[in-house]
Amino acid sequence: MLRLPKEISKIMKTIEKDGHQIYVVGGSLRDMLLGMEPEDWDLAGNAPSQRVSELFKKSDDEGEDAVNDSGEKFGVARVKEGDLTVEIAAMRIDGHYTDHRRPDEVAFTDKIEEDLARRDFTVNGMAFHPQKGITDPYGGQKDLKDRLIRTIGDPEKRFAEDPLRILRGIRLAGQLDFDLHMDTFTAMQKTACLLEKISMDRRRTEFERLLTTKNTGKALRIATSSGVLNALFNDCYPPKGRMDNGDLEALIQNIDRSRNDADLRLALLLLCFEKRKAMKAIDELRLTKERARMQKAAQNLLMDLHFSIDKYSLKRFIYLNGEDIYMFLSDICKQQREVYDTSGSRIESRYYILDDIKKNREPIFLEDLAISGRDLIEAGIAEGEKVGEMLSMLVDVVHRFPGLNTKPKLLKKAKALKNPIRAKFRNIYLVK
Repeated sequence: MLRLPKEISKIMKTIEKDGHQIYVVGGSLRDMLLGMEPEDWDLAGNAPSQRVSELFKKSDDEGEDAVNDSGEKFGVARVKEGDLTVEIAAMRIDGHYTDHRRPDEVAFTDKIEEDLARRDFTVNGMAFHPQKGITDPYGGQKDLKDRLIRTIGDPEKRFAEDPLRILRGIRLAGQLDFDLHMDTFTAMQKTACLLEKISMDRRRTEFERLLTTKNTGKALRIATSSGVLNALFNDCYPPKGRMDNGDLEALIQNIDRSRNDADLRLALLLLCFEKRKAMKAIDELRLTKERARMQKAAQNLLMDLHFSIDKYSLKRFIYLNGEDIYMFLSDICKQQREVYDTSGSRIESRYYILDDIKKNREPIFLEDLAISGRDLIEAGIAEGEKVGEMLSMLVDVVHRFPGLNTKPKLLKKAKALKNPIRAKFRNIYLVK
């Protein structure tokens, strides 16, 4: 007998007392049958979403409502009970899909079997009730036992309805370490091109989930052999072979050694592309501005970081690009070491160099200077845009000679740097 959390039992009893059916469905039941803790809880019943909202609506003195019925068109309400947020859907039959995302119309039903028929994969096409047991019309339990991902009904039709199911199926195979049923895999190959009809935001979100499964290497092998990566990256894929910063074949083999982080793994993948194509792919993925900045930095600056092997060059790299970029690229280098089994000597060297810089409080940024722009103006050394130029030169000086970072020494140096020739050769000191 499957044991339900008390919050789920309470919700189900409340709905049943109101005279309606209710079942645990989808990934929640799948995970329970696999002995895993469900990440999300999904229930299905024949209570209209409006009625669900009424049943769980709190009174004014109880605080904020426990219900979100934003999915009312499709009979969906989200109920918060204790620490759990539960999605409760009205059992339904889906009509035709003309937008490759949602059915044009839905018809609500009292039969759980009809609701299960519209779902994507057999392992998600089961329902459970504490007294009635498991309803499994499509062999989901057998497929769980056989470790198979198989669509409910005609796989080509299922993928044509919503091509995102292709990515979802591959992600599930990686997440659960299952194999694809041959008919399902063949249908993926035939329909992968339909992914181009899905918005990039939806494709990218599901692909990032694929990149962070327990068995991402397996998922990527399926994605390459089924043609899914071609559909996701268009003419940016496939890579020609081993690049300076990546090798797709080796990456797929060893990516599960890397930290389970979507941005790092995406960077590792894109570093297997030609730079021009990788930059185009970054733009087409519609990442946030900040995430795109990080991914482009990986393409443009990784070699610069590789050659930052002394205090001066490392300080200059961090000053010019930012500490966040440095940390991200440093993390990429660590993951490359794990994936490609390369030497970590430069990574360790940079770690100790930066640690020494911080211990000695050596200046890196403008705000670390012992003087400000106001000091330069008051001393009559610079004004206007020349203030910024002078401060930048002084930062460069203290990067190489941190002992000069005192107000008197920097003012003296700034006066000397007003001479263009001295400014040009500011980091050259002659020894008598």
